[in-house]
Amino acid sequence: MKEYPQIKISEWELVGEGYNGQAYVSEKHPGKLLKIVRTEMGSAAKIEQEFYASRVALEAGLPTPEVYEIVRDGKDHGYISERIAGKKSFSRLCADQPERIPEYAAQMAGYAKDLHKRPISIGPYVPSVKSLLLSALDSSPIVSEGQRKWFQSFVSAMPDSGTCLHGDMQPGNIILAREKPYWIDLGWLSQGCHMMDLAHLYKMMVDDSVIPLVQDLTHLTSEQMKAFWEAFARSYTGKADVEALNRELLPYAALDMVRSFYLHPNYNPAFMDFCRARIGGYCPDI
Repeated sequence: MKEYPQIKISEWELVGEGYNGQAYVSEKHPGKLLKIVRTEMGSAAKIEQEFYASRVALEAGLPTPEVYEIVRDGKDHGYISERIAGKKSFSRLCADQPERIPEYAAQMAGYAKDLHKRPISIGPYVPSVKSLLLSALDSSPIVSEGQRKWFQSFVSAMPDSGTCLHGDMQPGNIILAREKPYWIDLGWLSQGCHMMDLAHLYKMMVDDSVIPLVQDLTHLTSEQMKAFWEAFARSYTGKADVEALNRELLPYAALDMVRSFYLHPNYNPAFMDFCRARIGGYCPDI
């Protein structure tokens, strides 16, 4: 594994913290943003995935900040990227002006539709989501054998598509600056069926909305997250019947849990039981 340069964290000022990283700025490094990821999520391999996927996305024409260099702070890794001045995430926009949640959700839906019209090629840092899901299912400890076989058939039958997928589509991972959107945190960038992106957002904004950690992450209440999803879904599909889409997304939401566990495993027995119960609830007839 390549040895990356050590930064002087004392030169940087902490300006934000998220679920998997800390953001810093520095007068000595104008126009740049440092993201450091802690614990095992800050391994060189995981940072390389996000860094190089971001470069692929930028080369494909996706609106995303430019990334410059992988660095480390002790054993934790991160990278330096373009600093977007005056930016706010859609999560923060909604939290600051909750009365505008339907408007912001519809706006994000438009950007998501544009993303899903953009082709992207499979490569070392952009997997096929079908291949990724089949690999995740092959050894997943959170599905039964019957579920494994059913989902393997379901994934194999998913339509092939050259569509660009964000992978972690949620309102904290798209920022707005001077009315221009930027997608960020592209470590799960992939190619394939757009329903996987929609299912990830649905699962987070509806089913996970009661979890305090998710509320803290989005800066929104459970009711606000659900309202965001409903407005997003109506705008994305052009249909008023959100419940029909929700039902269609259930197997994809179960697969999103399998993929998430595969990429960031957590063998805590209580968490694994939670995952199994949620997957069973999504697909009770399997």
